[in-house]
Amino acid sequence: MAVDLAELLGADGARRSADVVGVAGAASVSRWVRRGRLLRPLPGVLVLPEQAGTWRTRAAAAALWSGGRLCGCSALYLSDLVVEPGPHVHVAVGPHRHVGPRRPAWLRVHVGPEPSGRIAQGLPVVSDVDALLTAWGHAHAGRGTSREVEVARGAVIGACRRRRVTVDQLRAALGARTRLPGRRQLDDLLGLIARGCQSEFEIWGLAHILDVPGLPPIQLQYALETSIGTIHLDGALPEVQLGIELDGAAYHRSPDNWARDRRRDSAALARGWATLRIDHRRAHVDPPAARREIEDAYYARLAALQGRGVDGRSSIIPRPK
Repeated sequence: MAVDLAELLGADGARRSADVVGVAGAASVSRWVRRGRLLRPLPGVLVLPEQAGTWRTRAAAAALWSGGRLCGCSALYLSDLVVEPGPHVHVAVGPHRHVGPRRPAWLRVHVGPEPSGRIAQGLPVVSDVDALLTAWGHAHAGRGTSREVEVARGAVIGACRRRRVTVDQLRAALGARTRLPGRRQLDDLLGLIARGCQSEFEIWGLAHILDVPGLPPIQLQYALETSIGTIHLDGALPEVQLGIELDGAAYHRSPDNWARDRRRDSAALARGWATLRIDHRRAHVDPPAARREIEDAYYARLAALQGRGVDGRSSIIPRPK
């Protein structure tokens, strides 16, 4: 009787050898392997040759072979915290799992405490906190690339912004990983997130734009109650009811997001707040000009709130020469 191997190995195209033998018999499996109808990428695992090079099949095979859980960027991808899984499959195994020295080039094995977690998109993954720390350590280790560092930073910022994890949770876990590569850099990033930064542009802006000499400190992620609910301004000078929004390079080009921003600005205006928007390109081309825009807006708002018009800037708080 003909056997449908695609049905036998399932949607992921990977299954334990013992399970396949239990259904089709050892002789049939040996024949299919000899003829190339099945491949054995890892001991004890069979995959369909037409799916063997796909990330999903490799991830399923790694989980079946190791008995562990996907970690690092592999887990972040399945948990919707990064948009791409990267070129490797990362799997976490306990300290007593013998993984051997010979493994495919696409596989990265991380040995540590017995992993725990959940199922994401049908595959076992570690917790978001563990996945973030593993991805960070891999990116900052000797073989890490600048792109992997960028992805790891974005994942940490995004996970905190979406409240998938908290700064306190990451700091607590970081305290137990004293040898994690890039540990100091992660602690610095968590400090910036704790201050209210929710994107790389906001982090850059805090260093290059939002510290304006002569003005009061700008409050980050300022919560303003409006008719459409609470909106969080990237920066705010509450004493003059001025909000500052840093428009990222890609996000704010979307028509839907543009309309959302205009609605937020209108809702803030109804509360008496003006909004100054600084776009990504203009900020990076000329940071001093962006700081001058904030300064000009501050004194214009100060004059307006004092009822003296834009030219009456030297009232209660004189503008520096």
